Amino acid sequence: MDNITYPLWDSHIHIFPEKMMQAVYAFFYDQYQLELPFPTNTESLLQNLRKLSIEKAFTLAYTHKPGLSRRLNKWLFTLCSRQSWLIPFGAVHPNDPDLQKVAVECLDFYRFPGIKLHCLVQQCRPDDEKLFPVYEILVKRAKGIIIHASSFPQSDSEYLGISYVEKLLSHFPSLNLIIPHLGLYDLQEYRQLLNKYEGLFLDTSFIFQNQGFIPPLEEIVDIILEYPDRFIYGSDYPFILEPPLNGINRIMELNLPQDIYEFLFYKNAARFLERITAQR
Repeated sequence: MDNITYPLWDSHIHIFPEKMMQAVYAFFYDQYQLELPFPTNTESLLQNLRKLSIEKAFTLAYTHKPGLSRRLNKWLFTLCSRQSWLIPFGAVHPNDPDLQKVAVECLDFYRFPGIKLHCLVQQCRPDDEKLFPVYEILVKRAKGIIIHASSFPQSDSEYLGISYVEKLLSHFPSLNLIIPHLGLYDLQEYRQLLNKYEGLFLDTSFIFQNQGFIPPLEEIVDIILEYPDRFIYGSDYPFILEPPLNGINRIMELNLPQDIYEFLFYKNAARFLERITAQR
């Protein structure tokens, strides 16, 4: 990182109340035998990021079952009010009994710039019509959404895949959307969507944070060079097996042009945030 002279933004971190974080860590261990090496305490988690000189971080909330979103969003609002460098993306669950009210509360009352969905955890497709009212609310306000909809790191054809994202964007072409994990393994197909939808971005979360996984580097470099303004650095901290610095260093080893790194580590996230916070 010694040669990075510009701000670092992380577009994909998760901070939950400590008991919830402990439960998530236990799930990763029970389900995948992954022992996450980070604390569960909020203050310690944030201190780790600040030591990396992370200037801004998109803080993503989601719930595994309906009825919990409003409580989590209230907690997130309190946290981010005290930590102005955190940019909150609120939780909604497709089966929340008050789904539209939850979305409106996120965007209008708490003034979050966007919302987070996790289609695998929440067992819903991105193009599920029950979510259309949420997308309509987002489009009307020109706000953003981050949707775990790619087949990486775990595939599930019932809920994940680019075909569902394509259907979603065909209904809401002006949606400001970030797809995590570089949309793997559908990068070639995402080329077409990036060309068609100017509000679509891909983040790098988890891809460079696991020494045991070798990403398709040539393909990744090729598409980043083709669409340098549409890729955003994200770590997926703390749901990763190594410190975020390891992932940053692996990205630096791609030997991209300096201006591309500026887009990737800072400018694209700032531009996305500007898109979803500008007064319309």
